[in-house]
Amino acid sequence: MVEEINNIEKIYEVKNWVFDLDDTLYPPNKTLNNEMGERISNYIMKVAHVDKERADFMKKDFYQRYGATVWGLMNEYEVDPVDFTEDIHKLDLSVLKKDPELRKAIELLPGKKYVFTNGAYQHATGVIKQVGLEGLFEGIFSIREAEYIPKPAQETFMKMFDYFDLIGEECLMFDDNQKNILGAKKAGMKTVWISSNVDNNKYCMSEEADFCDFQAFNCTEFINKIKHVL
Repeated sequence: MVEEINNIEKIYEVKNWVFDLDDTLYPPNKTLNNEMGERISNYIMKVAHVDKERADFMKKDFYQRYGATVWGLMNEYEVDPVDFTEDIHKLDLSVLKKDPELRKAIELLPGKKYVFTNGAYQHATGVIKQVGLEGLFEGIFSIREAEYIPKPAQETFMKMFDYFDLIGEECLMFDDNQKNILGAKKAGMKTVWISSNVDNNKYCMSEEADFCDFQAFNCTEFINKIKHVL
């Protein structure tokens, strides 16, 4: 029995499927999140000359106000974004597991698929390989291609559309961050909020109740619910 999804007719208009990376193409991973969080805090301690407690506060504050820590550091401390992104993404990705069910689900989607992340390009390629999704995506739009202005900035969505020659109304975006999803919706995209990562995204909750078109615990769940209309 197929579970009914409201507004399923919106799926008929989708020609391109755009995926966030971290905590969207893999389940929230506490070990990886903690490792990245520590690297970010250590970097802030180094460039801002503050202690660990202050660095932890700044990390959350920048993420909340700027959408990404790197954009906050660039604006307030003139940090080199390449140095920052290379440093914080020196992560042990072996904690991530291959996801054959997600691969099967994405393969069902007609049209082209892309990754759109506020993370580093090389991090995206590493994650995609580690979770077994290589060969599925036409391209990656990372924080580098966004010129370090992160989602949910509307100018960054426009850059992504131009970069891949996409029309927003023909795209569907998967993201675990409510503010990013709202940004995607404002840019004309259909949207799926991935709800498995509420704890890590508590600073990025939307104040608008109608911030997304669809909601699912993960990408596989959603795709399997709509596969009868693909």
